[in-house]
Amino acid sequence: MEPLSAQDLAAETATALPTKEVLSLLDLNADVDLALDLAAPVDLGIAANLNVAAPIDAAASANVLSVGSEAAALSDQQVLIDQTQSGDAIANAPQTSVLDQSDDAVGGADTPAPDSGDGEVAIGDITAGGNLLDIDVNIDGDIDAAAPIAGAVAANANVAAPIDAAVAANVGSIDSEATAISKQTAIITQDLDGVTASATADQDSTITQ
Repeated sequence: MEPLSAQDLAAETATALPTKEVLSLLDLNADVDLALDLAAPVDLGIAANLNVAAPIDAAASANVLSVGSEAAALSDQQVLIDQTQSGDAIANAPQTSVLDQSDDAVGGADTPAPDSGDGEVAIGDITAGGNLLDIDVNIDGDIDAAAPIAGAVAANANVAAPIDAAVAANVGSIDSEATAISKQTAIITQDLDGVTASATADQDSTITQ
C-alpha cells in the first residue's frame, strides 16, 4: 500500500461531531396517597369444667441381630376411675363498640396542592432528546374497615383414656423367642351431676364510616 504524501495530508479536512445528547429510556413519577382506618375489637369468653384421667402402662423388649436370645414383654394394668362432676361452666362475652371512621380532619398543616400529573403515559421520540417513555401515576386511596367480633364458649367434659401396651420383637435373630403379654382391666364411672354449660355473646356495635 502506497503511503500518503505531504500533499495528501494537507488536503485532508475534518468536521466536528454534534453536541452529545442524553437519552432517558424511562421517566417514572408515582404519587401514592393511602389513608387506612382499621378497627377490629375482639371479645372472647371461655369457661370449662374438665375431669381428665389417662393412666398409661407400657412394656417393650427387642433383640436386634441377636443369636439365641429371648425378648419378653409383660404389661398388666388395672384401672379404677370414678369421675363425678357437679358445677357450672358459664361464659359471658358482652361487647359494646363505638367506631368512628368518618375521616374528620383534626388540626395539622394544610394539604399541599396535588401534582399536575393526570395519570397520562407519553411515548417520546427516539430520534430527539428527552425521555423515551414518560409515566405519571397518581393513586389516592381511602379505606375504612371495621370487624367487631364477640364469642363465648362453655364446656363440661369427663375424659378417661387408660392405655396398656406390650411390644416384643426379634429382628435378624436365629433361634430367638419374642413374647408380648398385655392384660388390662378398666372400670370407669363418669357422672355429670346437675352441671350447667352456658355461653352468652352479646354484641352492640355502632360504626360510622
